[in-house]
Amino acid sequence: MELTWRARLLQEPELGNIQRWPFVDPHALTQTDRTLYFRNLRIVTAVLDGQKLQDVAQSTQVSLSWVSQLMKRCLAGDEDSPPALSAGLIPHQHVRQSKRKTQLGTLTEPRGARCSFQSVLHSVPGLYSYLMKQIKRSVNHHRRGQNLTAKAFHASFINYLRTAGWEQDTYPFNHPSLGAESCRRFLIASVLELQMSWGSSRVIGSKIPPVGAFQEIHIDEAHLDCHGAAAVVLHGQMKPVRLGRISLLLARDVATGCYLGATFALSAHPNAADVLGLLEQLIQPWEPPKLTTPGLAYPSAIGFPSALDEAFCRPAFGVIRFDNALAHLSHQVRRMVCDHLAATTNLGLPKNPKARACIEQAFKKLNVDIHRLPSTTGSHPTDVRREPGRLKKEPPFVSLRALEEAVTVLLIEHNHRPLANMGGISPIDQMRYQMANHLLPLRASNPVPGLGPYERSQQAMVRKGFTADEPRINFEGCQYTGAAINAAQLINQKVTIVFDIRDIRQLKVSTLSGEGLGEVYVSGTWMRYPHSVSMRKRANRLVRDHVLSRSDPMGGFVDYMLAHCHLPREALSLMRFTDSISQPAVTPSEKPGKRYTKTTNNPALAQALSELPDWSPAMVKKRR
Repeated sequence: MELTWRARLLQEPELGNIQRWPFVDPHALTQTDRTLYFRNLRIVTAVLDGQKLQDVAQSTQVSLSWVSQLMKRCLAGDEDSPPALSAGLIPHQHVRQSKRKTQLGTLTEPRGARCSFQSVLHSVPGLYSYLMKQIKRSVNHHRRGQNLTAKAFHASFINYLRTAGWEQDTYPFNHPSLGAESCRRFLIASVLELQMSWGSSRVIGSKIPPVGAFQEIHIDEAHLDCHGAAAVVLHGQMKPVRLGRISLLLARDVATGCYLGATFALSAHPNAADVLGLLEQLIQPWEPPKLTTPGLAYPSAIGFPSALDEAFCRPAFGVIRFDNALAHLSHQVRRMVCDHLAATTNLGLPKNPKARACIEQAFKKLNVDIHRLPSTTGSHPTDVRREPGRLKKEPPFVSLRALEEAVTVLLIEHNHRPLANMGGISPIDQMRYQMANHLLPLRASNPVPGLGPYERSQQAMVRKGFTADEPRINFEGCQYTGAAINAAQLINQKVTIVFDIRDIRQLKVSTLSGEGLGEVYVSGTWMRYPHSVSMRKRANRLVRDHVLSRSDPMGGFVDYMLAHCHLPREALSLMRFTDSISQPAVTPSEKPGKRYTKTTNNPALAQALSELPDWSPAMVKKRR
């Protein structure tokens, strides 16, 4: 999603301080560029200090549009990409790749030809491959190639568009040149790129394996190739449903081979909040959840290193290796790793899982036991282990809780198993020995005071409410009111709000100078159930599509999930929602609760879960 420069400052308030921007050496610029650079620096500094754009334009003798364009150049851009910042202050500096954002122009509605050729090149199926194939054959002197000229190359481009049925009133057919100049420049650039001499292949030296604990940690997630069942209790109704594929997130130490934490995401595609939950387990004490599945038992009460109590010496983490998943590229995950864990993030090379062989081996071993369950999906459609179609109509006998408990026991059993490559010592014993006898670097208890890993901060405006004495704050399509903003001097003034992404029913409000004002709460029926940012966005989307009523969106959203709970993906959404009800959101300073430790407080839910059968050896006869 594209962010404006104002939205970027709301999302990342720390960018409002020009001192935090990257340093640019003015002596490396020419005299003309240096003068323009300092002018741009004065403009951006004045705007960030809170001056009006009109006053800044008059004082620097530039137009108002240029001030707005300069701020957009430095701070605007894609939400998942870092802004240009100081690079945007340098004149004539190309800060981002140009791309067309509007539709192509036609004969009746001309919209300009900027980036139109690139848009056509990637819109017509097979056009880019067809043109590049001709260029490569010409450069490599292929037996079926030809000596390409700009005219012949443009003719093949037009012929392909007409063969593909491209509209005759759309670019390039709405211009007299038919895109000949763009074709010629593309041909020249591609030929020069292919004729560039290949450099020496990158030499990858031998990697020295880490020998100390917590020097290198591998984190990854994978789908659990097994569907599970769950009993959902809402409004006094209980119904077992079949769930979709869930994901398992693992963290493993490379030097000792010990698992440091594991969490389950009720989704096939984990988000940043799921990764933050796993990272929080690295520093929070672990408590074993109660096992209810017959035949399962913990080999020891100490499952992960964070459960070593006094022996857990608050170590400092070295390098945390991820892959290039979108959840790992999130700014919140990077802030958690760098600021709160004081570690280094390493995303590795794309499509190169060998750099994280330790965690890939863990998932391979887990799949051996997980594929023994009857509801396994199988590796391919004709796999003999694939669940028959007649069994897919009903929920499987293996519940979600039994599946999670089985995976947890397997991980803990590995930590306590003596390994040959460790000299007959178990990973947890090796971890305990190193923390007690080696000089491991320690991590500060609170290296960066302020926002927790689940908290976000942004600025908002206090508006006057619809009633006489009720100011409000608009956030994510809802109004927030409370005694914290019931002051006349706050109306039409900006304040700083802090919210937890797991539950946004309340906001912490403070002034721009940092003075705390209190909390405000969402109005209407949104207070009925705890919900996250993504859940509210989905509910508002259904309201806009006239699927839910505006009078009670949360109640309608719950009814919508109950009506579609027969779908595995909607059943997972319902499970995430019931988890947020049974387990309230905790602050980062508190100890994170487990998913099933809170369910005993609800008698109806406890009875429903007891009626749902878990796996046992006797079920083999029942399935026959």
